[in-house]
Amino acid sequence: GATSSTGRRDTRWRHPARAAFRVDPFADPAVPRDPDARLPDLDWTVEVPVTEGKFAGYTLLANAFTDEEVEAVADLLLNSGMAGFPLERRTLLVYLRGAVPAFPNGTYLIGRLRAPRSGPREGGGDGAFPAGEGSKDEQDGASFASPRSSWSEEKASAHGPVVATVGVSFSEATRRKFSSLAPPSDAAYLSDLTVFEAERGNGLGIAMLAAAERFAVDMRAPAMYLHVATKKPGVVRLYKNQGYAVRAVDPGLFGWRGRLLMRKPIA
Repeated sequence: GATSSTGRRDTRWRHPARAAFRVDPFADPAVPRDPDARLPDLDWTVEVPVTEGKFAGYTLLANAFTDEEVEAVADLLLNSGMAGFPLERRTLLVYLRGAVPAFPNGTYLIGRLRAPRSGPREGGGDGAFPAGEGSKDEQDGASFASPRSSWSEEKASAHGPVVATVGVSFSEATRRKFSSLAPPSDAAYLSDLTVFEAERGNGLGIAMLAAAERFAVDMRAPAMYLHVATKKPGVVRLYKNQGYAVRAVDPGLFGWRGRLLMRKPIA
C-alpha cells in the first residue's frame, strides 16, 4: 500500500478501475432512444432542391442503395480519387454488396436528378406553351425533361442516372476503424461524399450532404461527424459553411496525411 508524507500507511480506498477511466472528449450527451420510434425502412427517400449551377431548379432524390445500385456506387467511388475503401473494383464490389444488409445502421445513399416541371428545355424555349396552344394534359406532360447530366448519358443504360453518393454510419460496426480521431462509437458518421466528376461544382454535393443529414435526423442522431484532409482547404471551408466545426486535429506525420475531425449538431 501507499505511504503518506507523515510515514503513515494510506488506507483510503481507491476504485480499481478509476485510473483506467477516461472521458471521451468527443462524446455527445446521452440521448435515450425511444424504443417505439420508427427508424427509416427501405422505402426511405428525401427530396432536396438544387439551388445553384446548371441544375438549379432540379430536385435531388436520395435513397439508400440496394444490390441494383452497387455498381453505380462503385464507379463513383473509384473515380473520386479518395481512399479508405478497396481500390480494386472486384474487391470493392464485394465490400459494397456486403454493406447493403447493414441498413439502416449503415448505408450508402444515392442521388438521382429530377428535372423541374417547367423551365428551360433542350432545343430552346422557356418550357411554357404559348397562350392557347396545347391542352392542359399536353402542357403537364411536357414536364420532366431529362436532366442534362453526363452521368445519365454515359451510365443510364446500365445504372440509371445516379449522380452522387455518400456513406452514412450510425455504429462502430458499420464503418472502418480509425487509429486516431475516432468519432464516438454510436454517433452518426459521414464519409465518401462523391459527385460524378463531370457534374461537380453544380451544388449536387451540398444537396447530397443535406440528404445525409436528413437521414441522420430520421435515425435520431444528435450530431454528425466526418473527417477532412488538411490538404483540402476548399473542402474544409465547404463543411464549415454548412455548419460543421473542427473538434480535433491530427497533424499526421511531419504534416503528411493530416486531417480534421469535424462535427455538426443535428436538429
